[in-house]
Amino acid sequence: MFDRNYWEFLTKVKHNYYLFHINIEFLKMQFDFGFRFDIGKDIGSGHFFRCFSIAEKLIESGFKVIFLVNNKQQIEHHLKDKKISFHVLKNKSDLERVTECKILVKNISKLVIDLPFYNEMYSKLLKNDCETIIIDDIGNKKIYSKLLINGSIVKEFQKYFINSSVTEYFSGTKYIILRSEFKTIRNQIKLNKKIKKILLIFGGSDENNLTGKILPYFLDSGFNITVVLGPSYRFEEELKNKFLKNQSIKIIHNKQNIGELFAKQDLVISSSGITAYELACLGIPSILIPTDKYQIKTSNAMEKIGFGINYGYWDDDFSKLSNIISVISSYSTREKMYFSGRSMVDGKGIDRILEKICEI
Repeated sequence: MFDRNYWEFLTKVKHNYYLFHINIEFLKMQFDFGFRFDIGKDIGSGHFFRCFSIAEKLIESGFKVIFLVNNKQQIEHHLKDKKISFHVLKNKSDLERVTECKILVKNISKLVIDLPFYNEMYSKLLKNDCETIIIDDIGNKKIYSKLLINGSIVKEFQKYFINSSVTEYFSGTKYIILRSEFKTIRNQIKLNKKIKKILLIFGGSDENNLTGKILPYFLDSGFNITVVLGPSYRFEEELKNKFLKNQSIKIIHNKQNIGELFAKQDLVISSSGITAYELACLGIPSILIPTDKYQIKTSNAMEKIGFGINYGYWDDDFSKLSNIISVISSYSTREKMYFSGRSMVDGKGIDRILEKICEI
């Protein structure tokens, strides 16, 4: 929640366009949808990928889309050759960014906001400026927007303070936002009797370098190991110097069609953000290693329904990891994970959400 003094600040600056150096060309353009999310090493890439997935579909349908982001270098790195307009917010404080957005949304019909820790503030301060749609996955806040979407499996994260006559709310894994490739690729998955191929992936930045800490376990393990590094990973040179000469280890940076790679694996070791839902959709047996308190609860909830094994926070205990791999090596155990994950996430969430956001 935000301080009441914010309103005094907003009153003083909301008409001072020169404070934000808004591009004059932008003010001449009109967009059907804007997406407000942050991106960077401390944030990861999950918010980018789910907003990008929706945006890509909207563009295919002829809508004009723009991203409103915090970091020019990161958005260019993530988009690569994808042709999506973006505007980098000029201000540093969260309140100033909201105020800048109040100006920008005059040229945007609907704004999708994916800022879990600031969704309440944006929802309240922009509610009279344009139609807003909130994507959230941690709950426990007030929402004033037209539409609220939460695809989390954790019931505790699905609680909000909303006016149901104002806000339509859709929750649960039926509405988890995954790239369209997963809906297609899930038809190609086949479980092998034994584990031979293992993939490690820990998000867009892997700030704690779990990749570098866990990878030594697999030296001379007999498994074929693939490592996927995210676009914000900053330990790549160190990692390659240590492990690239090992013939059983393959290192991939910023893989685009990640679903195709997941489909070839017998086991994935992953953090438990959006990647865990992607793996569940495909039914790929997984060991989940949370990186924050929210992911801990996600891992617990997934393990409880039968998908994945929750390792808990990484503790450098290779014997514990070995025991878990031994348990998950059982074909019957992996088969149960396969069916439980696919039952939990069907990959059609993005289609359901597109229908909802186009209706408002």
